[in-house]
Amino acid sequence: MNKEQNVYVPYEYKNAPVPGGGFVTGLCFHPKERNILYARTDVGGVYRYDFHTRTWLSLMDHVKATEKWESYPLSIAVDPTHPGGIFTVAGDYIENNYICRSIDFGKNFEYFKVPAKIHGNAPGRGTGERLAIDPHNPNIVYFASLAEGLLISTNRGESFQRLPVIPKGGKEEHNLAFIWLDSRSQVDERCHTIVVSVSGQANSPGATIRGSSLYISRDAGNSFEALPGQPENQSFGSFPGFVGQRAAFSEGYLFITMAATGKPQSGWAGYSCDAGGDEHGCILRYQLSPKGEITEVNYVTPDLSFMGGGCDRVSKIAGFGGIDAMISHSGCLICSTQGSSREEAVLYTTDYGEHWFPVLYDLEIGIMDFQEVPYMKPEYNDHHNLLHWISDIKLDPFNPNRAVFNSGTGIFMTENLTNARKGEEVIFRPCCKGLEETVHMNIYSPPGGEVQLLDMIGDLGGFAFTDLTRPAENSFADENNHRYITCLNADYPDSTPELVAVSARGNWKGKTTGGILWSEDQCKTFIRLPDPVNISERIDRLIKAVRSPNTNPGWTAVSADAGTLVWCIADHFRLPAQAVVVTNDCGQTWTQTRIYDREQHQDTESSGTLKVFSDRIDPEVFYGFGQNSKLYISTDRACSFHQIDVPESFPVLELGNIEREPRTEIRVQSGKQGVIWLAVGKGGLWRLLIHKEGKKVDLERITSEGEEVFCQGMGKAAPGNSFDTLYVSGIIGSDYGFYRSFDEGRTWQRINSDQQMYGDIVSITGDPRCFGRVYIATASRGVLWGDPRASISRNEVEYEIRSKGKQISRNGRRTGDMD
Repeated sequence: MNKEQNVYVPYEYKNAPVPGGGFVTGLCFHPKERNILYARTDVGGVYRYDFHTRTWLSLMDHVKATEKWESYPLSIAVDPTHPGGIFTVAGDYIENNYICRSIDFGKNFEYFKVPAKIHGNAPGRGTGERLAIDPHNPNIVYFASLAEGLLISTNRGESFQRLPVIPKGGKEEHNLAFIWLDSRSQVDERCHTIVVSVSGQANSPGATIRGSSLYISRDAGNSFEALPGQPENQSFGSFPGFVGQRAAFSEGYLFITMAATGKPQSGWAGYSCDAGGDEHGCILRYQLSPKGEITEVNYVTPDLSFMGGGCDRVSKIAGFGGIDAMISHSGCLICSTQGSSREEAVLYTTDYGEHWFPVLYDLEIGIMDFQEVPYMKPEYNDHHNLLHWISDIKLDPFNPNRAVFNSGTGIFMTENLTNARKGEEVIFRPCCKGLEETVHMNIYSPPGGEVQLLDMIGDLGGFAFTDLTRPAENSFADENNHRYITCLNADYPDSTPELVAVSARGNWKGKTTGGILWSEDQCKTFIRLPDPVNISERIDRLIKAVRSPNTNPGWTAVSADAGTLVWCIADHFRLPAQAVVVTNDCGQTWTQTRIYDREQHQDTESSGTLKVFSDRIDPEVFYGFGQNSKLYISTDRACSFHQIDVPESFPVLELGNIEREPRTEIRVQSGKQGVIWLAVGKGGLWRLLIHKEGKKVDLERITSEGEEVFCQGMGKAAPGNSFDTLYVSGIIGSDYGFYRSFDEGRTWQRINSDQQMYGDIVSITGDPRCFGRVYIATASRGVLWGDPRASISRNEVEYEIRSKGKQISRNGRRTGDMD
């Protein structure tokens, strides 16, 4: 095939905004330069804040899906001797583990291998910082790793050596949570006092009880000893014991927040808020001399009586995560609870922790203004503050009124913090503009109606965008505004796209129950369809699991006339072939689909899988894909599926899973009967033509050998062209990128630059009503939409809205500017 390798069409990309929405794991101000603030996320890379535009700028837009390790930063540190100096460590925990070094505020990076496993989404990611630059000698870089102990570099990260944390008579600790350097302890142009936090596994006294977490070195890491006064092991949790979360220093006092996790999901590594479950905690205050001598130890744990706790050395209703000290005001610090069995709180002290007072708690203390991010409003979150996982909080070293904290759903800022000292309310607002790090599952652009984009998202649920420049008002919710979470897929008839089925998980608190949602107004409102019960023991077991919070419901498909709905019920990430059910009356009655093999024998015991799609024209026809690339067709509204022979040239893959590698994207082409497109990664792009009458398939590999296609979708044909425009992400020729084709893959045009990669790409589709527009769903950079640069400057675009057979047009304005 003729590949037009040199054809490049400039595109502009913007986010369909979902501000925040994911776990921001850490924040970092530059200590000596005004208005320099960075944030790290678990899967969305590192951001720098633009104080002038009040917008977060991504530092990872150059990251390719084939090199997505850079999307997973575990720690960040600034060079205190250089305003533009920033270091990050990021990796995939397997082969690609690097320190990333920049001297121009993250515009460009140098990369050096690190001999340690790194991943920004690993257990313990909420603690830190693990990366530290010696303020007296920026060539010295420390990394407190997850599995290889403490590492040191003397050449700005270009190579590392071990610096073992071994207490006298003990064993080396390998899993570290943070490192702190005392800048006062300079000897021979380097800090000699070092404090680290560890998981406590290596020096456990027995069973799963954690040993000491906090260790100090007074000789630049040559020896370590446990800090005194640490909370004693308790019986709380399956891995009892406290782990240091973060540290802050003020006028000779070192403050350390501590937490113990009740039921960690990750064993010894489950010591941060990201381990899940309730926590106990405390705050320790060490009076520390410049030589590292401990002259006093005190518990300065806040009194949590205002939230139903008490004034205890160790709180039994919350752990403590973030803490920071105000440089310009002695004795002023701020801290946060984490893992609270109530709601989370932010507290403030003016006397070195002797007395704390809350400045934010749920909706009772302080003010939370969510107007900029509608889905965060209390009315959509059970009338509570949605804050959770506040594991870091930072004070602006140049502005005592400004503080920022992280959460499991973005960043929040106050600019009137000193009001707290006057007994006045402190106002916090989302600081999430430009922060797009949500994980998206699938995207769809309907051929009609007000909705331009249907977006299925991890954790947040789903959004229906009627305006691509503004956040949707709320994610998918029930009649009481209780939100569903992670939506896996959606389907609708092309002829009546107002009718939408969605597979959704129930939320964490059990306010909604997972299953299949049905909307008749293009996702403005939903009903949950009744469950299929008493069909088989296996289906009953799976439905019981689906009804549990945050459990995958499976996959759904709707016939071309909306008369039939199919539910492939999930077993974790698999779609078992023996758990596919069908309804013709919106769930009032269900029947189990029958599966027949190539010899037309009914398969009643198969352990195989089946993911179902509907033909876009013929309401009688559905298609099924399973393990080992098995292909099925139904011509009786999914009552039965019959296996079709697949040529040996087609790659052998698992096609009946969800959310699993290797990723594939299957789409049935609109406007044509029996035409299916498959992106199968290294196997490239394929077109299938399935013949209903003969129950057979013709396959064609569209891309050449060696070319890889990870995602694909169709959009409106070019003017005068009879072919839908095909969009893909992958390697065409030898270059990875986004591509479009007007001739079903015979020739290609590249539609992104090297600075428009956006990390991990999970789904791509075109717009059936607006030629040239493409939608790109990522697992690291939100959901984006792109138009050719030449047309983006038009003030208005005509956008057809077909609804119930009528044609109207409206003007849709587009604003913003992002490459």
